[in-house]
Amino acid sequence: MGKTIFFVVLSIFTVWAIPAAGQSDPATAVLLFNGRKGTGASQPIPVGVYQVSGKQLGSGEASVKVSKGYIATFCAAKNGTGKCEELGEGTHDLASIDFNYIKVARKTEGVLAAPVIVYELEHWAGRSQGFAPGMYRSIKGEFGNILDNHAMSVIVAKGFRVKLCTEEGPMLRGHGECEVYETGRHDLRFANDISFVEVKDMSDTSPDDEKLAVVLYEDASQVGKMQGFDVGMFFASRGEFKKLRNDQASSIWVKEGYRAEVCSDEPAAGGEPVGCEVFASGKKNLKARRTASYIKVSKVS
Repeated sequence: MGKTIFFVVLSIFTVWAIPAAGQSDPATAVLLFNGRKGTGASQPIPVGVYQVSGKQLGSGEASVKVSKGYIATFCAAKNGTGKCEELGEGTHDLASIDFNYIKVARKTEGVLAAPVIVYELEHWAGRSQGFAPGMYRSIKGEFGNILDNHAMSVIVAKGFRVKLCTEEGPMLRGHGECEVYETGRHDLRFANDISFVEVKDMSDTSPDDEKLAVVLYEDASQVGKMQGFDVGMFFASRGEFKKLRNDQASSIWVKEGYRAEVCSDEPAAGGEPVGCEVFASGKKNLKARRTASYIKVSKVS
């Protein structure tokens, strides 16, 4: 391509090289440029996994060209966790050069690490973001690598369903024009207009949250993500808050005939929970918002 190769970066890239056999042109699967839109000096990145500081590019910006049949992943953490950009075929500007990990793989390797992957271009190309079961709102900054109103196509793994909507809605649980897909690859009808994604595991036979005795909500006034609870004791540390994380609940609804005790600290062995509020039937906001770690639901005798 007539570009100057920056050999200093190459010497760092080869620290963790893992060769792949049987793939055409694995040595030049990806080209990294120290300029935007595929301009500036370039460096081929072979198939493999590498620890490397993107800041050594020096230019403050970078782009990448990914060959057909490959995926390039750039992550902030050296172990490939945290904030990542996953890019398919095409030339893409990187959102940041603050990466310390690069993985180049054939498209069949780990392409569905998440059950749903949303792409910024049609036909499953461009920047992408994986989504596990749950609810994701652009307004909450939960779209990862995909910007608001930039989704154009999606891949859904077997056994999962995804709903994509044009608005988060007043309750932040999806609104406006929505489209639903199951297993397969799909170009979106409302491309470049998506602000809400919800992924469901179709093997999950749990009853709808609203049908249970008590529901906790992430935001005040019963808005946002929600998790229902039947009679019993539930601990966030055991993963029993499911759709809600520890210290996330802000409001509650209690069904007629039930009582809920919500606490900021779980009970220690043989002890009692700490920082508790008790709720009878009805809709209420928690006084101690975003501190709930334990809930006990009981019937009123």
